[in-house]
Order: sequence, then C-alpha cells, then structure tokens
Amino acid sequence: MAYPIGDTVGILVTRRFPQYKDQPGRLYHYPKAKYHERILGLRGKLILAYEPRRGGTSATSVGGGRSAFVGAAFLGDVYDDPDDPSHAFVVLRDYWELPAPVPIGETDVAGKSLESAVREIPRIVAEDILKKGLAPLAPMTTSAVREGLVDVSLPLLEIDRPIREVISSRAVRDTTFRFRVVELVYQGRCALTGIKMTNGNGRAEADAAHIRPVASGGPDHIRNGLALSKTIHWAFDRGLLSLQDDGRIVTVERGIDDTVRKLLVSSGRAVLPSDPLDGPHASFLKWHRENVFKGVA
Repeated sequence: MAYPIGDTVGILVTRRFPQYKDQPGRLYHYPKAKYHERILGLRGKLILAYEPRRGGTSATSVGGGRSAFVGAAFLGDVYDDPDDPSHAFVVLRDYWELPAPVPIGETDVAGKSLESAVREIPRIVAEDILKKGLAPLAPMTTSAVREGLVDVSLPLLEIDRPIREVISSRAVRDTTFRFRVVELVYQGRCALTGIKMTNGNGRAEADAAHIRPVASGGPDHIRNGLALSKTIHWAFDRGLLSLQDDGRIVTVERGIDDTVRKLLVSSGRAVLPSDPLDGPHASFLKWHRENVFKGVA
C-alpha cells in the first residue's frame, strides 16, 4: 500500500526495555496526558523509531541502548488502553527495521531534542537517515542474485529512488528482514533443527519466517522472526509446529513424519539468540499458538 509522505516525518522514542506495554514493531503505548495530541497529529504519517541510550539493559537503566534510529512505520489507529484509560495504543503499520541502525551522531537531529518521546523532523532529514540505514543492502545487486546470495532480481537497491517507493517495496522489505533475521541474528542456523547449510557462496539455506504473518498484522521485526529450514518453515506456517514462550518446541500429535521429528533439536528447545532481545517476542508466539498451531500448546 502506498502512503503519502508529507513535509515532516515523526519520531517515536522506543526503548529496548520499554516502560510501557509496547509490542515490538506493532503497538506503541504512551501516556495520553503527555503525547496524545502529538500522536493524533501524526496518524497516517511516516515515523522513525529511535532507540535511546536509556533503557538498554533494563527498564530503569541509564545506558545500554544504541542511540540510533532503528526502524520506520506509518501510524495507524489509536485506541485507549482498556486497562488504563490514562494511556493509549497507536498501531504501527508496515513497520520495517532498518538493515543497519543509524547513530544519531551521523544525522542532523539534535540528541537533546529527543528528550521528548514524540516529535517531528523535516522530511529531507528523515530521508537521509533512511538512506544511511539502507547502506548494507547496496551491494545486493543482480550480480549477487546470480551468485545465490540474495533472492530478488532487481538492483534493489537503487536507494536513490524516491524513499516512499523504497520503503513500500516488498522486495526491499523481504531482503531486509532476511538479512537481519537469518544472517545477523541466527547466523544461518535453523532455530528448530540447529542445522546450518550454505551454498558455495555462503548463503544460508534457512528462510526468514514471520511468526505472526504480515497479512495478519505482523511486523518485519526480528522479534517477529525465526530462521527456519524450508521444510520446517512450511510446517510452522501450517500449524504443525510452534514454540512456547520459553523456547520449548511443541508439535501436533499427527501430521508430522517421524523423519521430520528426528530433525528437531534433541533437547526439545529452539536454538535462539543469546540476547533475548533478539529472540521471539512472547506476544507473537502467543498469537501463533492461538491462531495457527493445530495442536495442544
């Protein structure tokens, strides 16, 4: 879907350990008294997600964050928190993680201005940030496709195209998602089998699987992703396999061949990233168990 991009772009400050009830890449939770009018003014607009230094190792920590722009989305519907009407949620539509975080020191945004969790910046400044975040994809041209390193067959990454076209391109989004999930976080290894296979050029066999599909409101965010071999990906998407919040693998009683069961890690627990903030978010796993999994969780 194409969205208009106006003269200004919003910024939402979001911590790795949020103070509120955020869902990564999907919902932003905020106190209405401070930010409601600003959020309402940004509905339908492009926003950038900024991760501050505070809240990087715990909700109360003063450090550990990346001080960088980490993603982009369009603001959608706003609704009151049913458990606390003094707070509200805004839906992040078409959230997309940047292939590389962009440190604030490499931008024209003043760090002091981000003491407010919601603000606006000129579009030209935001476009510069997005292009810097896209830089890791620049080498992924048609020659890389021929060598089997990427799936798409366009010089994808003409990042000089209008930024609206770039961030709404499914090819760009899929390539970014795979780059971050398979290559960076899982390092080419299937989370449910522990198997890592690569071709002669080092491209991993594993797919980047969405836990909550994009078609069902799932974001292109690493915490909504798993690296899965193609057979396991097929089974996961059809509800034959799922994960508990603690990483335990659950399967249907019937429907999976014993040879496939034997491929699963012998411990019964998925091979997940060492940093839990790179691993699957509980809200997405819960959605998969309740809406896709055909067994008893």
